[in-house]
Amino acid sequence: MKVNALSKGSLAVLALSVAQLSSASDLRINGFASFYYGNLIDNKEIPDGRYRGYGETGNFQYDSQFGLQVAADVGDGLTATAQLTAEGRSGYDAEMSWAFLKYEINDSWSVKMGRQRVPFFLYSDFQKVGYAYTWVTPPPEVYNLGGLENTDGIMFEHLTDLGDFTSRLNLLFGSSSQTTNFGESDLDIDNENQIGFFWDLSYDALTFHLTYTQSDLTISAYNDVGNGINQTLSGVNPALALTDDELDLLTVDEDEVTYLGAGLSGDWGAWVAAAEYASIMIDDSPVSSDRSAWYVFTGYRWEAYTVGLTYAAYRSLNNDDTTDLLADKNIEATLQGVSAGASAQDKDFTAYSINQLSAAIPDVYRAGEESSAMTLSVRYDYHPSAALKFEYVQDDVTLSPDDGTGDSEFSPALVRVGVDLMF
Repeated sequence: MKVNALSKGSLAVLALSVAQLSSASDLRINGFASFYYGNLIDNKEIPDGRYRGYGETGNFQYDSQFGLQVAADVGDGLTATAQLTAEGRSGYDAEMSWAFLKYEINDSWSVKMGRQRVPFFLYSDFQKVGYAYTWVTPPPEVYNLGGLENTDGIMFEHLTDLGDFTSRLNLLFGSSSQTTNFGESDLDIDNENQIGFFWDLSYDALTFHLTYTQSDLTISAYNDVGNGINQTLSGVNPALALTDDELDLLTVDEDEVTYLGAGLSGDWGAWVAAAEYASIMIDDSPVSSDRSAWYVFTGYRWEAYTVGLTYAAYRSLNNDDTTDLLADKNIEATLQGVSAGASAQDKDFTAYSINQLSAAIPDVYRAGEESSAMTLSVRYDYHPSAALKFEYVQDDVTLSPDDGTGDSEFSPALVRVGVDLMF
């Protein structure tokens, strides 16, 4: 929800409500902010000249953000929480990322209803709060979910002690719709009928995290291209129309997606360590039906300094069934032939539209990728509520287009420096 989409009357009511509650002892207002500059050391080998939002000229915007959280204790175990965030990568358009009610049923059980963070990861509760960890941002190989970190729904939580262990179990039912930036266009993602199981088990300095979710996923970009291809083929000759099973291989329309994740972290004062693994499996996916990512981190604290080293890997290969379909049906050559015919008949707009479809095929269906990155992070706590950070990332990326052109390899190096704070 964009703030600028609220009516003036709604803003007035919100301002009046906060003003009335701000004097009450049951209202808490917290905030966090990040201000970063990033620059690619060398981007000549990168296909579009950008990596993780940065180019060789650098910018102060992509990883900068500002957030406010308001929590009101209504009494008798009922609280209301809202979080507003504005991110530089989104042009600082403010969004209501959290808006939920929480009711504590008893000492062990509680329930939350509304928009809330899905606890996919070890650091989900404070994923946007850079001050809470050593990195500039958590490893995107694992943590980048395309805006699906939040959901609208209901989550039950059970908190108890199991001997010397502390157990936190969450059960989630929800759905979410997200428009995220993808290159120069917007990408609509719907994640419906989501069910989730999340378990944290803590003992002394160690925390173990386990995640299982299942949902129905729809991604507009795949459907636009896949349906456009089918309409073009059937328009040329009805015999060329794709079957339902073939169309499933080119679209993501309510496809069942399963997410599995596990993590382990430890904090022994001077030494800190963490590791996480994530796997995403999508039925009839146009791209890899099994994507996996993981990272290992270790850090050492000395007085106000923390130095950390992270190794992360990501793997998402092409779906052989999809690429075989494109080859067996000779889809790209057919589209190019139809485009040439339309141009010969002075149907320039038709030719342009078909060319767009053909050009999208490599990016949408042959976007297999593998990467492995080393990250050096340095943190200096120069203030009780602020930290200065420096980070260097060296990545090795292999793109596998599977179109006969061979793999494309490049090794971007990224430097980021900035400040995280809480207030």
